[in-house]
Amino acid sequence: MKTLLAIFMFSWTGFVFAQDPEADEMGKPDLFGPEFQKRFTASYGVLEDREPELQELEISLLEKIGPMVEENPEFAKSMLEGMLGEETPATASFNFILANLYFNGGALDDALAEYERAIEKFPTFRRAWKNLGMLKTRRADYEGGMKALVRCIELGDTSPDTYGSAAYCHLRVGNLMAAELAYNAAVVLEPNNNEWVEGKAQAMMMAKRYKEALPLLEELLRRDPEKNIYRTYQANVYVETEQYFKAAQIFEMIEAFGEGTMDTRLQLANIYSLEGMYGLSVDTYIGANRSDLVKRITEVLLSVRFLVEKGEMEEARRLFEKIGSLDTYWKLEDRTRFLLLQSAFAKQDGNSELEEAKLVEALETDPLNGEVLILLGALHSERGEKAKAMYYFERAFGSEKHEYDALILASQALIDDKRFSESLDLLQRALLKEPSSELKSLINQVKQALIQ
Repeated sequence: MKTLLAIFMFSWTGFVFAQDPEADEMGKPDLFGPEFQKRFTASYGVLEDREPELQELEISLLEKIGPMVEENPEFAKSMLEGMLGEETPATASFNFILANLYFNGGALDDALAEYERAIEKFPTFRRAWKNLGMLKTRRADYEGGMKALVRCIELGDTSPDTYGSAAYCHLRVGNLMAAELAYNAAVVLEPNNNEWVEGKAQAMMMAKRYKEALPLLEELLRRDPEKNIYRTYQANVYVETEQYFKAAQIFEMIEAFGEGTMDTRLQLANIYSLEGMYGLSVDTYIGANRSDLVKRITEVLLSVRFLVEKGEMEEARRLFEKIGSLDTYWKLEDRTRFLLLQSAFAKQDGNSELEEAKLVEALETDPLNGEVLILLGALHSERGEKAKAMYYFERAFGSEKHEYDALILASQALIDDKRFSESLDLLQRALLKEPSSELKSLINQVKQALIQ
């Protein structure tokens, strides 16, 4: 058995895994890079425990195949495939080694099947459980990966990469406490591996334990000051704990280093808006390319609307003009938001005709939009066109979100026309939706008007 261990414990330098598509994800274990390759290659060896026992003939065959695994893996794979026909009573070790060759060659479905055959033959085959777990994790089957890796730990595996990978699977399926405990075990065994510290920090942030996560992020920054994602998470933690100026300082630092993204720019702009520094907020937005703004058009339009509602019309216009013209490929909601903003600016300019035209265009875009219907009703009510106003208000009754406002505005229009009985019916409907002392007082006044 020791001869086999010497044969298969080698470093395979000629193979390179595909690039990890989520390389910047916090706490994600290394399942693609050289460290994983090094650990994986070692798994071709045979352990003294938790392994199927090999017969003399099988030992002889493996001794012949062993050098081929390094020199000619395809030939070794072909030989093993030939030995593992349906009628062949070969030990699970053959299935395991063949699975490793498939895994290393990217034939992941075949690798999965061979690991499962090895486990079926030898249920306590610890390294087969481990590699099965790693394979499932790599394929984003986090539930399956978690179960396989936990079984591997139950069978006695105490290696940090097993604990760390199991932790990551727990994290992805939402088992936050289990994830944190598993990351703790990985950190104890491998304290200098940043992936495990990252994962623990991620688990704490997902559990909204932001203050506890902050020291871990600070430690990660001390270890690797160049890794920008740590600063981004640190800034986000400051936002969540309402330490906005600290968050803004970090986002500004990220921008100054030329490493800012549209996400960090949006965060910084929103912080300035919340703190009432509207000019700085708009300057932050305007520093981006129009194409970047359009990619995040929903957030940008909501920011313009926020400025309008705050009465910061000049700043709102500055940002709105940066967006440019309406694009037909935008989502329905964004096209409606854009037209509503155009209507709001027209209203401020005293251009009632353009205000109405943009509202009508918005209604053609989104015929059931309660806000548009209410604004058209209010516009006609201001002009004294009560019949048109009621037409739009009544259509807005069908909007769950805007029904209450429509009922109140419609009842006010009826009160202006001294149609108190009809107004009372609408006010009582509104009271059922949102009871308030002010509304009860108004109802009493309308009742008094009816008596008189």
